[in-house]
Parts: sequence; structure tokens; C-alpha cells
Amino acid sequence: MEYSQLLDLHLSQCEIFLSKAQNNSYSDLDKQNYQNNLTSLFYAIKSNLPAELNENNLFVIQGQLNFIAKSLEFLMDSTLNTIPFEVVSCLNLAMDDWIPEETFIIVTSLNNDIDAYSFDEKLANEDYIYDSIFAGYGISFEKRLVQINLPLILARDYFSSVILYHELGHFIDLYYGMSKRMATELIKCPPHEWTKIQEYFDFHQNPLKIKRLKNHLGEYFCDLFAAQYIGKTSNHYLNYLESKGADRTYGSHPSSNNRLAIVNDFLESKPNPLVEIIKKYIQEITKSDLTKRYKVLNSDDFYNFLPLELGNSGELHGIFPYAWKIWLDGAEKFKSNAGIEGELPSKVIYKSLNNLIEKSIGNYFILKDWEGLKVS
Repeated sequence: MEYSQLLDLHLSQCEIFLSKAQNNSYSDLDKQNYQNNLTSLFYAIKSNLPAELNENNLFVIQGQLNFIAKSLEFLMDSTLNTIPFEVVSCLNLAMDDWIPEETFIIVTSLNNDIDAYSFDEKLANEDYIYDSIFAGYGISFEKRLVQINLPLILARDYFSSVILYHELGHFIDLYYGMSKRMATELIKCPPHEWTKIQEYFDFHQNPLKIKRLKNHLGEYFCDLFAAQYIGKTSNHYLNYLESKGADRTYGSHPSSNNRLAIVNDFLESKPNPLVEIIKKYIQEITKSDLTKRYKVLNSDDFYNFLPLELGNSGELHGIFPYAWKIWLDGAEKFKSNAGIEGELPSKVIYKSLNNLIEKSIGNYFILKDWEGLKVS
């Protein structure tokens, strides 16, 4: 009886969540189709409850209802009213460079934590839940959600949003199993090969350190992955946050000094043995290359408070290093280039640049959609 009543509570909660989600408005049909699938799944579960509940079938049903609730949570943070649409659209283009099958939907989770930038693999990678849903009810999810977390308060801050490229890198790494394979092979490589990359690790070649090696390789890859699209811009945050203890390492992360060095060498095409090793593995595993994918933009438009006209994806990604360069040049240079006399507080420059990034990206995708309609 207790199992039955608690399951009824769980079902009631889930039904309320679904009811609230009916008014969600999404920027693309994929999210709506995914939500429709969740609704079908819920009523399939409700219509096929076993006559006798036991711990085994209750465990499966609990997992499926939790899957519905978790999916809805991130879909509701990805509606037109909440989603940082412009940034997610840029991330979608980056993901298409690496996973052309279009089998994933990027969703955002907005958290009350200023350091909430992260990637959660549960909805993208837990095959067993999708398998149990298909086996039990014949319902198949054609696309899976890729959950990227970011701070609610910075959801529309386009300067800090560059960090999301790094978080997308974690998904790409997981999808291909790259850092796991690299760690497995590098931990057994000849000692003279390891010596070339020893300076980037705070431990010696040792099979017992494979988890730490995998974590560090994963972070190095994600830094390089992001740098392809946004140059050194995420380094600015890393440098600032780790202004003290930049040489400190962790079980999950290499030192900031080493991470900065790897990115700088990659972008400046300087010889670096670890960069070359990572590039080699990435090409072998994904058949894609780690290469600079953004275009350096030279324009006075932002100084004239005009959005940029972006012609391709390289220019689109390039808007982030372009805006960051203007910001780092300082208020005085901005005022002189804009021909402004008198006071111009930094917060006004920040707000203006942030709005110009948003408008430039938004205009790019509106024009792209319009051109697509003309072709069809």
C-alpha cells in the first residue's frame, strides 16, 4: 500500500509538471517534439502500471518519471523567454562541426550560482533509460538533450558566455570517449614520449594515475576546443579567477598556468608536444581537426554603436574575441575611437557592447532563416 501511495504522489507531481509545461514556447520544433514525447511517455507509464508493485519494477518506473521531470526542468529553462538564444545558436553551429548527425538538442539550466558553468552528462549519455523506455512502451527519442549549466544572473552576459564553448567541449569529449582513450594509451607510452609532456602534469607516468590523467587531458582538450571558436577570451576569466595559485593543480584540473600555455601555443602555432598529441588523437578519433575556426574581425561598427553584419560562422564566432578586445583596450580608447568627449562609465560601455553582441548574433540567424525560407 505504501509503495502504491508514494507512486501516486510521484505520478501526480509529474502530471502537474507536464501541465505547467503545456504553455512553453520554444525557439525550435525539436524541443517541442521532445516535450510531446515526454507527455506520451507519462500516459504510457500511467496506463501500464503493474498490478503488483515490487522493488524492481518500482525502481524502473521511478527512473522513468524522474527522467520526465529532469527533462522538463531543462526544457523550461530553454524557452524563448529564458534561454540565451544567441549563445545557444552559436553552440549549435559548433556542435554541428563535430556531430553532423543532428541527434542532440542543447538545453540550458539556469542556476543561482555565479560559478555554475558546467556540463551534465545524464540526459545525453544514460543509454539504459532510453532503452527501458523503448522496451517498455515502444517510445523512441530521436534526439537527446545536452544539458549545459550557467548562472541565472549571467544568462545574457555575452562576455562570460564564452565559457560555454568549453562546457560544450566536455560533451564532445564524452561523445567520442577521447580523453579516456588518450589516457589509456598515454599511460602506457614509451618513457621517452612521456618525458616530452611531463611538464604539463603534476605526476609521473603511473597506471594508478589514469583517472587524474583522463581528467587533465579532458580539460586541456576542452580549452583547445573552445579556443578554436573564441580565441583567448575564456583565458581572461581563467587568468582572473586564478590570479593567486595559478600553478596549483587539482585531481580534476591541471594548473591554470599550463592551461593558458597550451591555448596560447595552439593559437600562435608554436611547437607544443602535448598540443600535437591531442590534435593527432582528435583527428584519428573524430576525423575532424582542431583548428582555428573563428575569423579576426576588424571593424569600427561597435564604436559607432552599430551591430556587425556577419557573413559566415567564422565571423559569428569571431564576434566574441572582437568584443573582448574592445573591452580590454579600456574605456579611454573606446571613447577616443567613438569620438566621445566627457564621462562614459565602464558600465555604459559594457551594456552597449553586450547589446551589440546580442543584436549582431540575432541578426545573423534571422537573415540565415530568411534565406532558408527563400530557397525552400
